[in-house]
Amino acid sequence: MSMIDPILANKVKTYRWVSLITLWFVYFFVYFDRVAPAVVAPELVKQFDISAASLGLLAGAYFYPYALMQIPSGLLSDFIGPRKAVTIFFSIAGVGTLIFGLADTFGVAVFGRALMGVGVAVVYLPIMKIQAAWWKPQDFAMLTGILLTIGNLGALGAAGPLAALVDATGWRTSFYLLAIVTIVLASAVYILVRNKPQDMGLPSIQDVENFQAPGMDAKLKPSQALKYAIFNRNFPLLGLYIGLMYGPFMAFQGLWAVPYMMDVLNFAKVDAGWAISFWAVGMVIGCPIWGFISDRIVKARRPVIVVGGILHTIGWVFIAMNPSGWSMFTISAFCVYMGATGGSYVVSHAQMGESVPRAVVATAIGAFNVFSFVYGSFLQPWVGKILDSYGRNELGKFPVEAYTIAFWIFAAGLAIATLGVVFTRETYIRRDHVEAKPAPEGSADLVS
Repeated sequence: MSMIDPILANKVKTYRWVSLITLWFVYFFVYFDRVAPAVVAPELVKQFDISAASLGLLAGAYFYPYALMQIPSGLLSDFIGPRKAVTIFFSIAGVGTLIFGLADTFGVAVFGRALMGVGVAVVYLPIMKIQAAWWKPQDFAMLTGILLTIGNLGALGAAGPLAALVDATGWRTSFYLLAIVTIVLASAVYILVRNKPQDMGLPSIQDVENFQAPGMDAKLKPSQALKYAIFNRNFPLLGLYIGLMYGPFMAFQGLWAVPYMMDVLNFAKVDAGWAISFWAVGMVIGCPIWGFISDRIVKARRPVIVVGGILHTIGWVFIAMNPSGWSMFTISAFCVYMGATGGSYVVSHAQMGESVPRAVVATAIGAFNVFSFVYGSFLQPWVGKILDSYGRNELGKFPVEAYTIAFWIFAAGLAIATLGVVFTRETYIRRDHVEAKPAPEGSADLVS
């Protein structure tokens, strides 16, 4: 391999942080948008006079288009590039946020929330593509862990701080401000982000870091990219796992935790908002640690995912057995534990990304991510239906038994999915094995 000018190599290693940090700011608000309905739920129920199931539908309206956009998001990232994809779609998210804040009917609010989902859906996978283009494979899980930490800082901002802002300015004004920030960040992406070092006349990361990455710039048709993504044994097993790990996150952290704490634990809304913010604190701690453990200590993906899944399942079993009587301190500690153990799911993204050629990593993770948001979009209104089936008591609160059923189902689903991970193929730093020549069109015998 030819020698690289140290000055050019240093520019690559410096500018990649400009691109990535800009996208980190964007991703902060992806999570902020995702969990905001949990904090404003009482205001939305009052404003639109809706049932628990309808509230679940409103919150879930973010996830339906998010799930549908995962495969297109991966294809957009692979074929038009992260910079254009994020600029266009995060602008759409800004418009949706404004419509949500302006909504005077339930239908308009659902439409605005759906546009938010469409827009923010095209952020995570472009970031995966940026990481693959600017960093070596050994950094993938750790960088993804940091990214999810940033996202969970956004979830943290959408908990207690958003509750305080809503109390001070009202829920509509809060969303107007969020819309402005979203549009500004979309503009920053277009100005600052570059898809790969070569776009700036710089050497590729393979040359700078002196590693082989066959297939990095392979030219594939979208149909071939999808075949690489789907036709390997890891795809369905990891998909089941990520759905049954992440779906309950969104059902609980993203919507029903605040009502649960208000109904069962008798917390004030602001106190409940601060308590659930500790889930994000746990993920801020856990995501990079699990990534580091996988990349640098265990040097494997599968066992790390399995251990994390077991620990997280134990948490759901514990709250199902003990759903009431929690203090502010103990429920906050529980949320830290659940966030920290749930952060292990970051390693499944690395395993999925390593199961396919680098040229189609965004498409693969996009198809894989569909499972997360299909389950999330299903579980939010589904929990609402369980609550409605029990009805409110004389104090206007849902009973503890309704929430307990949801906790047991979360635990059972994740236990089954974690067992499935045992049968996945280990992928840690196996790119030389999977970066084969593109399969002939029509071939279904791809990555085993």
